[in-house]
Amino acid sequence: MVLNQSLSFKSALFDWLQLQTGLHITSVNEGPVLLALKVFSAESGESQDQYAASLIGGVCNPQPFFDAVTTHESFFLRHRRHMEVAIEQLIRPLLKKGIRPRVLSAPCAQGEEPYSFAMLLQEHGINPELVEICAVDIARSSIEQAKRGRYRKYALRQVPQPFVDHHFHRQGEVYQIFPPIQRAVQFQRMNLLTEAYLKLVPGFHLIFCHNMLIYFDHNTRLQMLGVFEQLLAPQGHLLVDTTEVPHVSEVFDGRSLNGVRLFHKSAATHAATLSEPGSASHESPATTPKPPLQRREPVANRPPPAASKRSERAPAAVPAAKAKRVTVDEKRRSAEAAYQNKQFDEAIRLYDQLIDNHPLWGSWARLGKAKVLIDSGAEMEALEEAEAALSNKKMVAGVYLTRENEADAHAVIALVLMNKGMSAQMSDHLRQVRRLNPEHEVLRLQN
Repeated sequence: MVLNQSLSFKSALFDWLQLQTGLHITSVNEGPVLLALKVFSAESGESQDQYAASLIGGVCNPQPFFDAVTTHESFFLRHRRHMEVAIEQLIRPLLKKGIRPRVLSAPCAQGEEPYSFAMLLQEHGINPELVEICAVDIARSSIEQAKRGRYRKYALRQVPQPFVDHHFHRQGEVYQIFPPIQRAVQFQRMNLLTEAYLKLVPGFHLIFCHNMLIYFDHNTRLQMLGVFEQLLAPQGHLLVDTTEVPHVSEVFDGRSLNGVRLFHKSAATHAATLSEPGSASHESPATTPKPPLQRREPVANRPPPAASKRSERAPAAVPAAKAKRVTVDEKRRSAEAAYQNKQFDEAIRLYDQLIDNHPLWGSWARLGKAKVLIDSGAEMEALEEAEAALSNKKMVAGVYLTRENEADAHAVIALVLMNKGMSAQMSDHLRQVRRLNPEHEVLRLQN
């Protein structure tokens, strides 16, 4: 069965999905959604239009569909530097004051992030049970997997072996997290946009939100940031992926601490307390909801707090920038060499480092990662990374994606769609390949 490009419910389905999950679906990232629709409609015996109508009308359980179209893949120690700075500069001072820190991982994928944080607490001499660690995700399958605490080697691709030995018990090809770490994290399936106020108690000192806001449009990002604003403690901090920093900077104040960007509520309200990392109020959080963030006075035009300091240090920044560029170039060459030599684990590790630490090269690195994944048989993950590369091209973090790179990204998507029998969507991406690079080898697919 081939998916009809003129699907009657396509627009309504995308609007419904955004309303339910926040995901902004466009022609760039619609592939996984249409593939899920094709699979689930076939299993139900309905046409794709009928199944879409059942979803929108609440006739069938939408949870399996949500699980299928959301991104679940992550890996351990992905944002290690963020976590270690938070532990030493925020968590430890709170504990010294007799305050039990509250930490939220949202979304938590299959538990890699919150478990990593609990493990790093232990590595830094802090009992994880002294910290409340909550982890939420919209995908029920991800939460169930996280609770089991069982992972394949691929999820540990950036973890040093001594760290693995200390926190995991190997059972054949599976790595089981030791019970003390499992007990330290509380998992809950949740739609943050619609259920956070009902299921979470405000007052979190630290919120990790990595790689979620990039999938939202502007209005949904504002809504989500409004949720985080109400969940944060008065002196709480929000940490996001480097690609998401420009979006958060529009509405939150930020500061850099040991090279990590941390965001907090209005500096006018909390300037005094923010001078002491980890300070927090003992008062119970207010139960009366604040106005939604989108009703606040726009702050996008406010000059960056550190602008004057940056200009004062401009001469010293030049050699630092040059040094950083050399590091980026070395990582890029090493990643490409690892890919060409079929050292896929090493290539993925290097591409992930570029994504996490060098946002201007994020789209290029996601494309490289997509190529590795499709060559190693992880087709859906390859499709997601290729779509993310194209989507990020529209942001500041994607300026180094050339026309030839864009053609490669569309080619990866076309190959996955061809293997899934989605010929109409495959043809759309091949047309993009032909527009961007008429000599691309993938165009032989249509010959």
